[in-house]
This record gives sequence, structure tokens and C-alpha cells, in this order.
Amino acid sequence: MIPEFASSKQSEGQFSSSASEVFLQSQPSQSQPSQSQPSQSQRSHSAKFLSALANECGSLSILIFTLFFLLLLSAFVTADASDAFLAKRELVGVGEMAITRAAHQISMERYYSGNIMMDTSGADGPLFRVPIDCDAAFSAFNLEIDGSNLRGSPIIVDSWNCASDGVKATISSMVPALIRFPLGIGISINHVSSTIGATSIIGGSR
Repeated sequence: MIPEFASSKQSEGQFSSSASEVFLQSQPSQSQPSQSQPSQSQRSHSAKFLSALANECGSLSILIFTLFFLLLLSAFVTADASDAFLAKRELVGVGEMAITRAAHQISMERYYSGNIMMDTSGADGPLFRVPIDCDAAFSAFNLEIDGSNLRGSPIIVDSWNCASDGVKATISSMVPALIRFPLGIGISINHVSSTIGATSIIGGSR
């Protein structure tokens, strides 16, 4: 009977030690830090990085908006300058038609009397100019200009000169700008002007 009691005691001791080992293995070690949770220094670095990134994005957005605005403004200015150039070309076309009609107003009295001016400034030798009746030329020029307009705006004769059997005039007009900015920003009206001249040549030596 005594040996059986001792063996049972020994079995009980083994059971208790095994249970203790299982209990110790099931508990996490408190000495090792948890790797799933970031430390306070890591959180601080992350916050600083996010703040710097937000500031970078804000500065980049302002730069992109400024560059886009400048590009858009340059495109508007270029388009308006191109439109003003085309308007001047149209004004030159109107002026050339009027000055050509003025240069064809011949002074018959001087023409048949032989009072004709010789022009020696040409590269082809001396040429003879058709004598122009200045009063008739001015009336014909004004009549042509009064009957014309530039994009609906009247054309004004700024100056007129008729001398040495040649006519010369300066005309101008006001045309609205292609692009109008609100609040009075920029130019709303473009002033275009042109100077044209003409002479009529008879030919070489008589």
C-alpha cells in the first residue's frame, strides 16, 4: 500500500508541474515591447512628414495656379494684339482704295498744256507724273472714306497732303478689343491708324 501512495503523489507532482509550464507558456512575455504599436518618436516623425507634405502641396498648388493665370493672360494679350494687327490691315485696304481714286483725279489743264513734273528718283530713269487736281483728289478721297467703315466704326481722316503730283493721307479708326476684361481691366478699344500715299506715272521720256 505504501508504494502505491508514493506513485500517486509523484503523478500528482508531475501533473502540477506540467500545468504550471502550460500556464507560463500561454502568458505573453511582459519584458518584450509590442511590435504592432508604433512608438511615440515614430508617431512624431510621421506627423512632421505629413505636415511638411501638406505645406509642399499647398505651395505647389499656388505656383501652378499662378503659372496658369499668367499663361491665360498672355494668350489673351496675344489674341488681342493679333486682332488689332488684322484691323490695321483692313484699314490699309480701305485707305489704298481711297488714295488710288484720289490719285486718278487728273488736272486736264496741266496735262494738255505740257506742265508735267518729271520724277528722277526712280531706279528706271526719269518718269513723268500725271498732274493731279488736288481739290478734286481731296473730295474723291473723302467721299470714299465717308462711304467706308472699319468693323462698324467710322474712319477719320487725320491728315491730307497733295504736293508734287502725289497724294498722301493718314486715317484712323477705333475698334473694340477682341477680349474685354471685367472691372475695366485691360484695353476695351483699340486705336488703329495708317498712312497711305500714291502717285500716277505716265511713263518714260516723252
